[in-house]
Amino acid sequence: MQATSSSAPVLPVPVPPVLRSLIDQTINAILEEAASSSGLEAGPIGRCGDYAIVGARVLTLLTRHPYVAVSGGELIDCGSGRYVVLNPSRAARRTARKLSELREYHCWIQSLHDDAPNRPRVEIVDFTARHDQQVANLLGVPFTRTGAPSYLWEWEEALGDVPDDARAQMNTTRKKLGWLWEDANCTRLLHKYEKDYDALFGRLTALTILRLADSFQTALAAPKPATLSETGIG
Repeated sequence: MQATSSSAPVLPVPVPPVLRSLIDQTINAILEEAASSSGLEAGPIGRCGDYAIVGARVLTLLTRHPYVAVSGGELIDCGSGRYVVLNPSRAARRTARKLSELREYHCWIQSLHDDAPNRPRVEIVDFTARHDQQVANLLGVPFTRTGAPSYLWEWEEALGDVPDDARAQMNTTRKKLGWLWEDANCTRLLHKYEKDYDALFGRLTALTILRLADSFQTALAAPKPATLSETGIG
C-alpha cells in the first residue's frame, strides 16, 4: 500500500470500524517509540499535538478527505461525578508565541462532511483518550471511570450533552458547552508547531503508513463471519 498526493483513496470515508483500532494502535505505537527514542520521561503522555498532527495527516492520505488537527479545551469524565477541565486562560491563549507556552490545552482531529445538502456533519477523532487517567492523576483528580476507550472516533452530535454537574466546574462564559471546544489561537499555535517540525511529522507519518500496510492487508483478507443464508439456514 502506498498513498501519495495523487493516488486514489486507500480507505473509504468514513473509515470502517474494523480498521479504526488498527489505525489507533499503529499511531500510538509509532509515537510511543518516538517518545522513547527522544528520552521523554512521560513517554507520549501530554503529546496530544503530535497525535493530532500525525493522525490528521495519516487519515487525509488514506482517505483523500481533509482531516485537520485542531486545539482548544476538553472536559474529561473521571467518573464518580468528577471532571477535569483543560482550558488555557484567555490571556495565555492570546499572548503565547508557541504551543509549548500553553498549559492544560488539548488537541484532536476534526473533519467536515457536507455530503448531505444543508446537513454538514463534523467527525471527531482523538487518539489520546487512552491518556485520560494519567492526565487526571497528574492533576490530582481521582479517576474511577471504568471501560474508558483508548480512542474517540465519533460524529460530533453523538458525543452527547455535558452533564449539569460538570457545567458548574467548567468556569466558562461559553454559551455552547461541549466535551471538546476549539479555540482559534490554540489551533494557530498548533499549526505553527506542525510547520516548525514539518520534516519530523513527515517521517512519523510515513512510518505509520508503512506499518499500516501489512495490518490492513491482514484485516481485509480475514474471513468474514458466515451469514444465515451462507450457512443454509436463511
